[in-house]
Amino acid sequence: MIRQGAATLCKRHVANQLKANNGASSALRREMCGLVAAIDDVWGKTSSARSDIAILGEDTMNAASKILHHRGPDGMHVSTGTVGEGETLARWSMGHTRLAIVDPSNRFADMPFNLSFKTKKGDKIIHLAANGEIYNHNQVYKDLVAKEGWNHDRVSGSDCEVIAHAFAQYGGPKTAASLDGMFAFVAFEEDVATGEVKAFAARDPVGIKPLYYGRTKCSNSSDDAAAYVFSSELKALVGHVDPSTVVAIPPGHYWTPEGGLVCYYNPEWLRNDDYAPWEDPNHTVTDDEIREGFTKAVQKRMMSDVEYGFFLSGGVDSCIVSHDLLPLWREERIKLGDDRPLPAYTVGMENSPDVMAARGMVDALGGEKHVEHHVRSFTPDEVFDLVPKIIYHMETYEAELIRSAIPNWLLAERAAQDVKMVLTGEGADEIFAGYLYFQDAENPRQLQNELRRIYGMLGNVNLHRTDRMTMAHGLEARVPFLDTEFTRLAMSVDPAKKMVNREAVKTNSRGREKTFLRELFEGPNSNGDSIPRPVLWRAKAMQCEGVGEDWVSILQRRVSSLVSDAEMDEAHITYPINTPQTKEELYYRRIYDENFHGMEHVVKLWEGGGRAMGAEWKSDMYTREGLRNVGMLRHSLQQARSFSSTAERKLSTATNRSFSSIAVQKFDEEAYGTAIESGYSDFEASLTLGGDDRSIINPSVRTNKYHIKPQPVNPAHVFRGSCTGNPPTQRGYDASKELYEKLVGLEGKDLEVEIRKVFEDQRSRLSKLLNLPEGTEVILCPSGSDAEYIPIAIARALKGDVTIENGVTQLREVGAGTAPASMGQFFSTHAPLMGRLDPDAKVLDGFEGIDGAIIAAREKDGSVVNASEEMDRFVESALAKGAYPIVHGVFGGKTGLRDIKMPGSADCGEKTLGVVDACQARFSLDELHGWLGQDSLVLFTASKFYQAPPFCGAVIVPATIAEKLRSSSTPGHSDMFNSQGLGGFLTDKELPSCLESWSPLLKDDDVSNVGLAFRWEAGLAGMEAIASVPDSVRIDAVNEWAKAVTSMTDAEQALDAWCVQRSIVSIRVKKGDGWLSMSELRDLYRWMSMDVSDLVAGATAEEKDALSKPAYIGQPVDVSESHAIVRIALGVESLLSYVDDNDATLAEDQMVVKKLAAIGKHFNTLKDSGR
Repeated sequence: MIRQGAATLCKRHVANQLKANNGASSALRREMCGLVAAIDDVWGKTSSARSDIAILGEDTMNAASKILHHRGPDGMHVSTGTVGEGETLARWSMGHTRLAIVDPSNRFADMPFNLSFKTKKGDKIIHLAANGEIYNHNQVYKDLVAKEGWNHDRVSGSDCEVIAHAFAQYGGPKTAASLDGMFAFVAFEEDVATGEVKAFAARDPVGIKPLYYGRTKCSNSSDDAAAYVFSSELKALVGHVDPSTVVAIPPGHYWTPEGGLVCYYNPEWLRNDDYAPWEDPNHTVTDDEIREGFTKAVQKRMMSDVEYGFFLSGGVDSCIVSHDLLPLWREERIKLGDDRPLPAYTVGMENSPDVMAARGMVDALGGEKHVEHHVRSFTPDEVFDLVPKIIYHMETYEAELIRSAIPNWLLAERAAQDVKMVLTGEGADEIFAGYLYFQDAENPRQLQNELRRIYGMLGNVNLHRTDRMTMAHGLEARVPFLDTEFTRLAMSVDPAKKMVNREAVKTNSRGREKTFLRELFEGPNSNGDSIPRPVLWRAKAMQCEGVGEDWVSILQRRVSSLVSDAEMDEAHITYPINTPQTKEELYYRRIYDENFHGMEHVVKLWEGGGRAMGAEWKSDMYTREGLRNVGMLRHSLQQARSFSSTAERKLSTATNRSFSSIAVQKFDEEAYGTAIESGYSDFEASLTLGGDDRSIINPSVRTNKYHIKPQPVNPAHVFRGSCTGNPPTQRGYDASKELYEKLVGLEGKDLEVEIRKVFEDQRSRLSKLLNLPEGTEVILCPSGSDAEYIPIAIARALKGDVTIENGVTQLREVGAGTAPASMGQFFSTHAPLMGRLDPDAKVLDGFEGIDGAIIAAREKDGSVVNASEEMDRFVESALAKGAYPIVHGVFGGKTGLRDIKMPGSADCGEKTLGVVDACQARFSLDELHGWLGQDSLVLFTASKFYQAPPFCGAVIVPATIAEKLRSSSTPGHSDMFNSQGLGGFLTDKELPSCLESWSPLLKDDDVSNVGLAFRWEAGLAGMEAIASVPDSVRIDAVNEWAKAVTSMTDAEQALDAWCVQRSIVSIRVKKGDGWLSMSELRDLYRWMSMDVSDLVAGATAEEKDALSKPAYIGQPVDVSESHAIVRIALGVESLLSYVDDNDATLAEDQMVVKKLAAIGKHFNTLKDSGR
């Protein structure tokens, strides 16, 4: 019942139909806050010129609105009808999906609003769809009543309803200007008496909420017959409008069909180049006024009838938000008689600058009593698969924006599990000069102008990202720093106070970027809590940098590996608008074009390819790829947490280095230093040398990226993770240490001579253990990924200056470095004999121009791709182009998957070069000899099945190819052997006699990969231990073991042995009617190595026993859209154990399976524990 005098719900010419869930669970139908609207263009031709336009109909509008289902879970409505009369009769339609923050239970608050009003200017009918929050909605309505004599009651508590009331009284322009909030809305108005029709659309002053429009043509293709279509996101316009007509309504603008786009928000500080109130001696803005203004901005954004929290990035801006928010929250909760903590959400890699700073801030605010802190950890491998999904939701191809969106996606995904709204620290950098490139500004006027420039881009970058990544998960983000009144205050401050001192940046001291802001909030809040100094004065990090200092470069290399040189050469033809300048940019553009073809003009890019490139001054802080030196982002809280368990360890890395018993070479200093800092011995640190970023120990967790320590596991724990990476076995550890002790004290020439002898001995022992045919040679190399460079170099030696095409199979089943390495690209942030790489290093010297094919292992549903057929087509195509193909087959991927056939080298390597990737080393000697008999190069490692520590690789060269190499001259591409080419991975010491022509080019007496020697010694110890066990016995044992483990797995309701390949059993874990996802299995993987029995009170005694026992399994693998898997794998030690005592070994496996099942059953309980 609507009270007398209330705005009337208009039913004239309106079909308003709620599209409910029809019984479907909310998990299946998540319909969120967004709008779609359409109206005939009656401002062009009369209605007689118009025909059918589908989007004006209920069914099509319903379908278009559903495309925005990700923007809100609380209901969807579609309204259609007509406005006007006679020749101005216009068909219209509106769809709205609602994320209910204010008055969530009132169904009258659902939009579109279809309201009729009696005004002084006549009766009006208003149809309204809006997105956002109007913080001053009560004041706007009070002013209508007090100043205009408004006598229409509101029909709901919705903050957006007041837009319709104001529109009816004031019209569109004045309404937009009167609103304080974040919003985008579309309104259609009919004057009942005259039949006049108005259409109006507007976007908030800063561009926090998005809005697009375009024109559609009906079936007669007449321009005059078009309609206007509006949407919160581009995806709902696809197929309904002419793509070339799509426009993003700029921040602070409104649109009408008569006048087009008009700016309504243009404050003096933004529009006036000469704005300088600080030069007026009567102008004062005190620090207290700014602090009070910010507190008001925060308090205003607490308006909510649902649970909310805040994003705590660990940057100074989000910490300032929390500094002001927490006292207000506690005051609010005391009034409600509720002392629950305030939820906070952080994203980052372990020990990243952001995560450690956020934890420090939580501690400063009183810890878990007052802040419920959730950290969403991630790894570089995890983010790659998100890119297509993120580009679809981001609707951009701007590289910097996409990189920063990835952690935002993960953060929003986690927060949306608990709350509907969050406050964030976005916008402070744009008004307080927060970016590091501001240190190069020459004067305050330049700085002020730059702030105005980047403020104007907020709606296209930071705020675009914030809206899309949060609303993709039904989460609303609010930005107190960008409150218009607070911004006015901040921008009226003398910009001289915001100038940045370059030396202060280097020393993390006063004068660095945002010093003015930092000093404003240096003191305690009303609770007496202060921001920790290391957090308050830490370097500004764009979110894609602060969440982890090297993952961006890994992502860039991986996506770049999927773009060929030929595609890059033709980029200016394929994409004439905003042509991609790097392979990373082209990869993103390709995905965008697949989804939004013809709308490339809508994306507004930074001038010059990045934020810093468009400034009035030049700065070398950033490249198109991001911050040039991410090392400057580290801060003392990272170190403090690293030392928290060993407080007595005060020595610096440099000091520890002086105690080294093995000479540490410059390229090894980082790896050695982090291992020593983590508390490992000189020998254990030496095991990590001469590798890449995967081998480096993270001091905060004392493990490498595979969660592995350079020490044997506790004998009481079970290890079944040999398919991923291995800690040293006790056998391997002892063998390596014996070699280490022989080399202690050697340096210079003496060390070089001994390492040469060691590698000669190791190649000889490996040849004997594998019973290699006479003439077969072995090249030692740092890892299986590094081994991919060697076939390319061999191809150059055999064929000279020909075009090389490289075909690789089983993408996602082979190592992440395989694809980029096969194209001659760096795949890590580090190289074994170079250390940390220059961020601009992309391709090895001499390896330019490699092209080819990269074939996925599985279809989206998990079914296996016939890679061998794909390789046959690849070879045929390469040969037809006159290229020399390198052809791969994989004998055992991450799940043990094997290609149907292993390629040989055609015509003894004259026509093609066959490569068998057998890095898992799960093959018989007969199989190996068969490959060598067909002249295949074989890639082999001892760091999988044979359980050497990560990593040690080899390339086995068949006798025929070896003889050709022996007689070949020095390769013409000599630059491929320099220190930025193959010389960054190998020296002549690792080479066999058949490559004597390479030796002078790789010879460096000052460089020796001692870490590789120690790791190979550990691997050979495992190989020698099992050498006495015949192949037939090994094969039978593996088959028996796999059958037994499969049986015990399938006996558990929560588990399914999804794929069994020799000594690897791949298992999926149930969750409800489906299976645990990749991200969920990462939690499971972590819990497997822990005692988590105390976290599950409801577990049975048998489950608690299993949950108490640490077990190490193979890392998760993403094998299909519906699920991922974890792996139980035999390694050399567990196989030897099985051969010796199969019952005892299977008892260990039974425990592993029981623990997997228990974690699956109690997954939600464990997740809720926060561990």
